[in-house]
Amino acid sequence: MKATNFFISVLLLMITGVVSAQSPVLSLDDAIKLAVQNNYNIRIARNEAIIDKTNNTPGNAGMLPEVALNFGSTSNINNTKQEFFSGDVRQGSGVNTSNINANVQLGWTIFDGMRMFVSRDRLREIEDIGQVNIRLQIEQTIYQVISAYYNIEQQKKRVSAIEKAIEISAERKAMAELKQNVGTGSIIPVLQAEVDINADSASLERQLWMIKNSKVGLNEILGRSPETEFETTAAAEPDLIPDFESLATQAEQRNSMLVMADKNLRLAELNIKQWEGNKYPTFDLNLGYNFNRSKAEIGILKFNQNSGFSYGLTGRWNLFNGFNNKREIQVARLSLESSKLAMEQQQLSVRSDLYTFYNNYLAASRLSRFEDDNLKVARQNLTITTEKMKAGTIDALELRQAQLNLVDAEFRKITAEFEARMAKLEIQRLTGKFFQN
Repeated sequence: MKATNFFISVLLLMITGVVSAQSPVLSLDDAIKLAVQNNYNIRIARNEAIIDKTNNTPGNAGMLPEVALNFGSTSNINNTKQEFFSGDVRQGSGVNTSNINANVQLGWTIFDGMRMFVSRDRLREIEDIGQVNIRLQIEQTIYQVISAYYNIEQQKKRVSAIEKAIEISAERKAMAELKQNVGTGSIIPVLQAEVDINADSASLERQLWMIKNSKVGLNEILGRSPETEFETTAAAEPDLIPDFESLATQAEQRNSMLVMADKNLRLAELNIKQWEGNKYPTFDLNLGYNFNRSKAEIGILKFNQNSGFSYGLTGRWNLFNGFNNKREIQVARLSLESSKLAMEQQQLSVRSDLYTFYNNYLAASRLSRFEDDNLKVARQNLTITTEKMKAGTIDALELRQAQLNLVDAEFRKITAEFEARMAKLEIQRLTGKFFQN
């Protein structure tokens, strides 16, 4: 019997893969660091945030002057005939004329109804939104990493439970073979045990297949090749969660979606100010330096050259544009009202999600404690049933049922623990714990 159990143990090692011992261990903390560094969604969000920061300049807000250099040169060859009131006639063929001009012009809007300052505020808010978007992507990625990591751990625990079931079936087969050999049993229990071993081995293979696919998914989140091998370690359990109202307060202060909604509300307010600025006049300061030189072989002037500065102040005031500005202000105020409603909706959504996952955590924790008791009873029942099987007072089917009861209890315990951890993970995301100092 001992030889048979040893053979089964070797077989299980072959199924799970000896190469796993050679695979590098990836801790949860290392996985999170890799994801934050390599995840494509985070990298794209960072680039977009850099773009938003690059656009946040006084010049892009219209606060700085514009300076332009203009220049040109033209030459003409004409046949010319000119008659003057004095009676003189000037005439020539292939007459050359040329003109050179250049100027530097500065235009500076010095007042536009404060719209330039509103534009600068908008650019700052957009830059802040870029940073919030990075935070959202990092939060989502960390959530995905931890979720995938927990799932792999759950699958590995299921593998261990199935491996124990195979060992029990192998022991049952050995007992049946022993009884058959001494003439007190038939071949039917032996065949039944072999069928059970094959069924459990198939379940084990399916479970290992699921772990393989889960690792591929985690590698994708980490920005790594799907065939990268690694092994997980037992992750530390999260801290105990406080009461619901404390969690709700934390969510109101740190939830990233609420921060984003607040930024959108601020942009809606600035949009109103932008359109209200159209009620006021605009004043532009103009300054330039001009140069012009012309030559002609025939004409009134043989040579003419001018250079000098020009300056001035121009103003524009749109007194009536078909009530379009009034309409745009009304639309902007309605958009602000919608943003306020969206903010309230997001607050309610966060609180509802938080309450749901808080209750899920409490329920899963209670189920986990119940399954602890069930697991103890199932193990005790299997021990008693095994002894009765050895004594010959029960048949193999009863032992198999006790074995299945133990596996089911272990699976339910694993599922309850996983659901509790996932609920706690959702609570951490909603309360901004991923960015807590």
